[in-house]
Amino acid sequence: MFDSKVFHALEGSMNASWLQQKAILQNLSNVETPNYKCKNVKFEDVLGSNMNGSSTTTGPYAFQTSTETEDNTDNRLDGNNVDTDAQSLELYKGYVQYSYLTSKMNAQFSNMKYVMTNSFK
Repeated sequence: MFDSKVFHALEGSMNASWLQQKAILQNLSNVETPNYKCKNVKFEDVLGSNMNGSSTTTGPYAFQTSTETEDNTDNRLDGNNVDTDAQSLELYKGYVQYSYLTSKMNAQFSNMKYVMTNSFK
């Protein structure tokens, strides 16, 4: 179970969601910092390439994230480009995704517990 693609996809997705929430919180905490540029965590493209078997990482289950800085926009005169409304919405979206992934991971553990409990009766 712990070496299955599903388990590693859930684990990688939870880690990426957590990193995304941390990046958003960093963005929100720097909303008053002049010349601060918004950071975004990317994960879906790497997941898609891993699921198709065309991974360039170190193994079939090596899910990775990347952080990108949004340099091409300026929302304010001081050079800061953090949009608090958009970041707050993304933070909530990340919370919902993380909660869903947590419930899916718990379901995987419940299934394994059921199989282990009932296989030796």
